Amino acid sequence: MAGKIRKLFTNEEIQNAVDSTRTLRNAALQLEELRGVAVGPQLLRYWVQHLNTKRKDGKVYASTLVLDRNIKEGMALRSPSPDDYDRRQGNEEDVDNSVILNIPDQHAPYHHPDSIAFLCDVAARIRPTRVVNLGDETDGHALSMHDSDPSLDSAGPELYKARMFINDLASVFPVMDVCHSNHGSLIYRRAFKSGIPAEYIKSYREILFPDGGGDGWEWKERINVKLPNGDNLIYQHQSAGPTIANAAHEGAHIIEGHQHGQFEIQYRQSVNKRYWALISGCLIDADAYAFAYGKLFPNKPVIGCSAVIDGAPLLIAMPQNRKGRYTGKLGSNVPNLG
Repeated sequence: MAGKIRKLFTNEEIQNAVDSTRTLRNAALQLEELRGVAVGPQLLRYWVQHLNTKRKDGKVYASTLVLDRNIKEGMALRSPSPDDYDRRQGNEEDVDNSVILNIPDQHAPYHHPDSIAFLCDVAARIRPTRVVNLGDETDGHALSMHDSDPSLDSAGPELYKARMFINDLASVFPVMDVCHSNHGSLIYRRAFKSGIPAEYIKSYREILFPDGGGDGWEWKERINVKLPNGDNLIYQHQSAGPTIANAAHEGAHIIEGHQHGQFEIQYRQSVNKRYWALISGCLIDADAYAFAYGKLFPNKPVIGCSAVIDGAPLLIAMPQNRKGRYTGKLGSNVPNLG
């Protein structure tokens, strides 16, 4: 199939698309518009490598077998390291925790179509000094441990579409802490279950940003934050048991995602301290087939995000019209800190 798609484009068309834009993703989109067929950046990268494989006389070498051998010889096992998840720019010591924007489960490519527009408007109001993603940034439906809907994309196209959203999100929020999560880590859990060593698996950054980027993103099991008022705050994707009870046990406030139908702040008072736990809803497309399993659930997804401003938690629901689209008008509960 890939060979048939390649025959639709001339060498000149491929080279012109690559030369006219900065990323393979944009070049692939140009080719898609030219012929009306899907061309992923991974496939385009292969074509470009082929174009750049030349004989001594300067002519393009036609044998893909030579190219395949060169690619294979250039491959090496990657030693897994905690550094794979670390931010490649900026330091934890430099982070200002006075205004934190919390982005709940997106499940790309089954995210709410207005997610980024909504988050941009919220960010313009509160001017976050830090951004935390609560996890499930991608869905991985085709890799699920449960039955996958055959009407949905297979793993490759699904990842390609998810990357488009993730790259757009990173262009708006280039520095972000991301919680490890059950959906975000599906490829690693699948590999573990199948007996595949971690050395064979790419890192989050390599999977989501194959053309480069994401240097300011960092993935963590738990994110510990010291708030301006001196309180401790824990970010994690989910708790084992009631979140508020876990907050009291940890001696810290907790913010989580995972529970799409919960959008609430709970409090618990000890003798000397008050703790709160915030569950931040989600930013999914509730009508996507990937969430058909929840159509009979009593608690429907609550679309929104949250923030912590000067140590105080804040829920920010997405204003929606009858069709579930963002109205573009934030409520008065969202402070204007610009």
